[in-house]
Amino acid sequence: MRFCILGKPVGHSKSPAMFRAAYSGFPGLRYDSNELNSAGECVELLKSRYDGGNITAPFKEGVFRLADETSETANIIGAVNTVIVSRNRIIADNCDHYGVSESFREFNVSLKGKSCLLLGVGGAGKAAAYAVNQAGGRLTIVNRTVEKAEDFAKKLNCNAAPLNDLDRLLKTSEVIINTLYSEIDVVDKSSLNPNQIVLDASYIGSPLLNKAKELKCLTIDGRYWVYHQAVYCFFKFTGLKPDTEAMKKVMGIYM
Repeated sequence: MRFCILGKPVGHSKSPAMFRAAYSGFPGLRYDSNELNSAGECVELLKSRYDGGNITAPFKEGVFRLADETSETANIIGAVNTVIVSRNRIIADNCDHYGVSESFREFNVSLKGKSCLLLGVGGAGKAAAYAVNQAGGRLTIVNRTVEKAEDFAKKLNCNAAPLNDLDRLLKTSEVIINTLYSEIDVVDKSSLNPNQIVLDASYIGSPLLNKAKELKCLTIDGRYWVYHQAVYCFFKFTGLKPDTEAMKKVMGIYM
């Protein structure tokens, strides 16, 4: 069986190495990496060469629209990150939300009743919003294009706010989830405090993570998110239990 990750860029991704480690006891399984230019190219390549794959930025929403069949969860989120190819049909799901909820659980963080602030509402942001909503957090979504945040907030019955409200919201939020590209710096350190919990989708570091670490906040980087969603993906792909210890070692967590 053959699987892959599809996105642009993907050269930095640890998913291929992590999945190959997970497959170490199953020599018939293969995992590739492909950098493409559109969601349409992703679908074409999957149908022509693979049994399934993981979709990463910026194609999670595009592949959702092109899939032949989508899960109930993917329909709510409006984005996918896991695809199975069956009889030349794209069957898509979203397990990014599982990566978010399990990352918080790993650090014994309950979101129920907590004021949660989400930065960004792309494919990863929508999955994070869904996870917070499912866990009972009080969510506010901030996005550069506030209309996009408002549209998605209506689906989850939560709040949305413009970027110019960010400093005020940061000061009153117990949990901050960042899904913006890692180089984007919109958070002023003076708006943070040591009692906050910060989850960042990036596992290569971000300005927000650096500031939160300096303040001794509880920080959870994207390695945990990627790992936990990958465990679920592996089972979706194969029906098998992965070598989780090997996956953790590749991601450099729990060491």
